[in-house]
Amino acid sequence: MKLSLKTLTPVHVGNGEKYNGLSYLVNKEKVLIYDSAKVMENVTSRFSERFMQWIEQTTNEIEQLEIQKRNERNEQKRRNINQLIRDAQKKLSLREFIENSVKDITTRTRFSNNFLYYVEAKSQVYNNVDIDCYIKQNNKPYIPGTEVKGAIRTAIAFNLLKIEEHWDFLSKELEKFRNRNKNDLQQIPGQKGKKTNEIKRQLVSQMGKIEEELQTRLFRVKNNNDAKFDLLKLLSIGDTELKDPNTSLFISNLTVEGISRTFQLFQELCKENTSFTCQGFRLENNTTIINKLGFSPEQMWVISDIKNILQCCCDFTNRLLQEEIDFFKRINKPEIVAKLQNIQKQNTPDSPVIRIGKNEGYLSLTMGLLVKDRDPMLYNNVLCHATKNTSYTGNFPKTRRLVYVSNNELDTIGWVKLTVES
Repeated sequence: MKLSLKTLTPVHVGNGEKYNGLSYLVNKEKVLIYDSAKVMENVTSRFSERFMQWIEQTTNEIEQLEIQKRNERNEQKRRNINQLIRDAQKKLSLREFIENSVKDITTRTRFSNNFLYYVEAKSQVYNNVDIDCYIKQNNKPYIPGTEVKGAIRTAIAFNLLKIEEHWDFLSKELEKFRNRNKNDLQQIPGQKGKKTNEIKRQLVSQMGKIEEELQTRLFRVKNNNDAKFDLLKLLSIGDTELKDPNTSLFISNLTVEGISRTFQLFQELCKENTSFTCQGFRLENNTTIINKLGFSPEQMWVISDIKNILQCCCDFTNRLLQEEIDFFKRINKPEIVAKLQNIQKQNTPDSPVIRIGKNEGYLSLTMGLLVKDRDPMLYNNVLCHATKNTSYTGNFPKTRRLVYVSNNELDTIGWVKLTVES
């Protein structure tokens, strides 16, 4: 079998790294990406110590400025490629340093001819901001199979959790959690500070243990916590093919909806309507093997046919999309509601939609939605306060991220359509 993926919106799958001012150069509507290590290597041994002193001095200056006055003007003091060139033009010592230490890179033109690849800028990108990198191999983006499998796992968990045996376990554990942490749960909603953060860490740790036990019950053979007997060991999903970064990626600013404060968040994202293929897609659903492994009837139903897995994805995404639609209706974003409703129409049992990537949100990652449906009081008074996010009561989580796909147009993030081919 072959699994095809089509991005319905921009998608960001991060690799944990960021581009800084020495990794890129903004050139009108393009962002030229450099290997910052190569930039450093271009500095000769004679001047490398001086270069490092320049970086260190600049960093110290920034830290002092931020201590004195934290505002956007201080951010503009950060060093980057443009600043390097401008300083070289202003000061003789720096000009001499640039001309003698950086091999074949003495002007903006020569810099522009030595980039790894370029990406389109969908919003104004400054030369001194950090940009979250999209995951790549050999500078070419792809979608990891583990990312897709993780989204499928969440969808299956959502469906299996509806079984009364599993729901009873979870609700009882959450009630115990509530009773055990009653005072802390009453103190922290909307609060900040060192003490609150410590309470949150303890609550998150305890909730993590409950969720770990729940995952074992949902996906492992009863009374056997061996990872070899995990339900999704029978499902294999390989990484997709690599894409051309010049045509498949873009960089843009994100906005956080639901709060009055503004943030400067930049990411490298995969464009919508980009198609990927997972060749290593396989389901080991031999009935004899499944029976011998000892899975429950409900678990066996999930894994017995790929159609059942796709059905789980469709069911969960329908619920998730409705939650997102309701949120954007409340904050009066009709253009986003229309986009989500269009995605909803494309979510079908034989070709479902999933949500992947960094911006998918709390509801896509946990048992939260079903708890919210079955016991809203338990969700608002207990579960939402045992997350790494800020604690709020009612309509938690409070915020969503959107990305600029042009100067005035925003889009939601992370939606991908799956199609299985024989």
